[in-house]
Amino acid sequence: MNKKYIIFCLIVMISSVVVLKNNFITNKPVDPIVPIGPIVPIDPDPDLTLTEALETITEEECEEYVFKLADDKWEGRMSGKAGNVAAAEWIKQYHESNGLKTEYQRFDIRRLNPGPNNETGDNYTQNIFAWIEGENPNEIVVLGSHMDHIGYGPSMSRSRTMAIHPGADDNASGTAVIMEIAEALSKMEKPKRTIVIQHYSGEEMGLIGSRYYCANPTFPRENPNIRSHVAMVNLDMVGYLDKGVYFTGWGDGESSIDVKNIIKKLNEKYIFANKITSRGGGGSDHAPFYNNKIPVAFLHTGGHKHYHTPSDTPDKLDYAGMKQVSKYTLELVWELANIENKPKFNIANFKTMNYKHDHGNPEVKIERE
Repeated sequence: MNKKYIIFCLIVMISSVVVLKNNFITNKPVDPIVPIGPIVPIDPDPDLTLTEALETITEEECEEYVFKLADDKWEGRMSGKAGNVAAAEWIKQYHESNGLKTEYQRFDIRRLNPGPNNETGDNYTQNIFAWIEGENPNEIVVLGSHMDHIGYGPSMSRSRTMAIHPGADDNASGTAVIMEIAEALSKMEKPKRTIVIQHYSGEEMGLIGSRYYCANPTFPRENPNIRSHVAMVNLDMVGYLDKGVYFTGWGDGESSIDVKNIIKKLNEKYIFANKITSRGGGGSDHAPFYNNKIPVAFLHTGGHKHYHTPSDTPDKLDYAGMKQVSKYTLELVWELANIENKPKFNIANFKTMNYKHDHGNPEVKIERE
């Protein structure tokens, strides 16, 4: 056989491997704004133990997901705009690449926040769901975070600047963490209860996506009912461990003594979590669940001066901290999905949560970098 031909074949084979590695093995598209085709699943390796699954969570993947979600090509992921649609499609295909069933939940929004070309966008947007079916599909544990941000800013920006607001911490960080957890869960044995990963849109408009889901649940699949949801864990702004200023408090008490006891035990192992885990406080996507008397847990690593400004960029986040938050959350969700009795809601201390947060009020003083 001709030596030149053999060399040519080898070059083609090597090039093909490199392309496959760059485009598929990392599970992400090269260009985030371009619609992508099916992603090739990687290393399924099912039925990992919890200890083994925790080891699949990496700082590098947390960082990679945040950089993609906060890419300027997605123009701040404003609900109803093209960047939000592209981000949603990428997230959905990511979950499908890990063998999870997925669906969109579309809902109406008001047109808001035009960009530099006075774009109005669509008058609707979507939540994204992926799930791991449990042995008891009629009991649901939700792991949620919002994936939208404020686009080009002005009315919702603390800086009142017309510029892309990347939303790296708010809330590419929470989105990246639950993507990392979903991948780990996809490799584990079947849990006792069904675990539903939920990425909400419309959060920045007033928790619209999570409120819409609670009013229009799609789980359990055979008989959708919000009363079948036994717990909800929400991650919003988890990229500033040891950097941010934590404001969220407990209010008058716990949403569930059972959840409190699980968290207390976990916090002995993950000391950092004593200052970032909450079952109280409104203003994020756990609030509609709590107001439906569902036990909740809320993880948040604190406010900072970059919140709702164009400077909320991926280079500032603590990815080692996000890895820790990811591991902690996986353990929390796995425990909620597998404890013998579902957690009881603490009705004695119930007080309706507020759906509002400051949404970029420039008068809010934040001292830390």
